[in-house]
Amino acid sequence: MAGKRNRILQRALSLLLIAFGRLTLVLPLSTGRAVSRAAGRLAYYLIPRIRKVGMANLDLAYGDTLSRAEKARILRGAVDNVALVAAEFSRMPRLFAQGFEGFVSVAGMEHIDLSKGFLAVAGHLGNWEFMASVMAAHGCRVAEVVRPFDDPLLNAAIDGTRRGGGIETIPKDDAGREIMRKIREGYIVGVLIDQSPRENAVPATFFGAPCWATVAPAMIAARARAPIHPVSMIRDADGRYTLRFHPALDLVRSGDLRRDLLENTQRCQAAFEQIVRAHPEQWLWFHRRWKQRDRLEREWNARMARM
Repeated sequence: MAGKRNRILQRALSLLLIAFGRLTLVLPLSTGRAVSRAAGRLAYYLIPRIRKVGMANLDLAYGDTLSRAEKARILRGAVDNVALVAAEFSRMPRLFAQGFEGFVSVAGMEHIDLSKGFLAVAGHLGNWEFMASVMAAHGCRVAEVVRPFDDPLLNAAIDGTRRGGGIETIPKDDAGREIMRKIREGYIVGVLIDQSPRENAVPATFFGAPCWATVAPAMIAARARAPIHPVSMIRDADGRYTLRFHPALDLVRSGDLRRDLLENTQRCQAAFEQIVRAHPEQWLWFHRRWKQRDRLEREWNARMARM
């Protein structure tokens, strides 16, 4: 019975999210943003977990270097940002068809070589959903690694919107072979690296605190001999965005694969941390980024004991 109730609740939430997407598509952009932002602020005050997890993360990241009021301001900004991403998401195919003209500026193209495939590492910062679509609108072949939603109806709606934005999607499970193929074909493959992974992770630090980080970019880069470029898409003060390609990371290739994977994973995390520090109010602070993973800890310790 519990499983059936969960499926019913999941489907109800999916229908609500799909309806919200359709509503924001027909509303003027400014109205859709205002409605979504109001809903986000309501959630901020009505859902204690947002404030509890968000403030704990900010305390861990900044310690006493920021006041309580400054941390609260950053957290409210983070909630606003997610609300704005939600309000804008449904417009992706329409904006892609228009080349995002007047909506996004692109910087850092001089850092990339579009004749070769590479990995673009990013996170839930600014409008992360639009990044790949903007690249596609500027003539790039783009694929992004995604985690499918549990409800097939919601997954089809979200995936359809992304594909309508010129993006090819690669389901996260067993994605390695497909990522390799796309890079060899000259694609930019986007990977979000700021979540707490359950699998394929190594110990790292983020904002100076220990965490688990996905090893996928470092592993793919080692196998494909491909560069890794951090990419960000930051909301500007006027409501527009700037998509920025950052210089390729200086990767270690010593021949010691374990050491290289650890070091290059940490370099990915450090590069993304630097971008978050410049725009903290646009990052997803209420995700449990530093969550302890006992199983990963046991597996890692066992692996080290065998070395």
